[in-house]
Amino acid sequence: MYFRFGAAIVLAVVIAVVGVALEKESLAYRREISRQHYQLDELVEQYAKLRLKAQRLGAPQRTIESLPQARRLRRNETTREALAEPLAPLTIPRTTRNWSGPLDSHWLR
Repeated sequence: MYFRFGAAIVLAVVIAVVGVALEKESLAYRREISRQHYQLDELVEQYAKLRLKAQRLGAPQRTIESLPQARRLRRNETTREALAEPLAPLTIPRTTRNWSGPLDSHWLR
């Protein structure tokens, strides 16, 4: 009789210890994922700043290159809208935050 009671208590303690270990590992994974998302946000922000700086530094060159084109357009009496060429938009690569791995997506909230 005491043997069954002791086995039941040992089983309950083992289950609790395994649960704590799994929860600790889960929290470590969530911390790592959170840190990686923070790093991604920082890198995207840095990319946007560098892209803006590159566009600003390239603006005088584009202006100088567009002067002869503007003179030709004025000679041909074209509209001002024909002069305006769309520049490449500032695109920032974003990744989805859906992570498919051993953890379900509801763990990442």
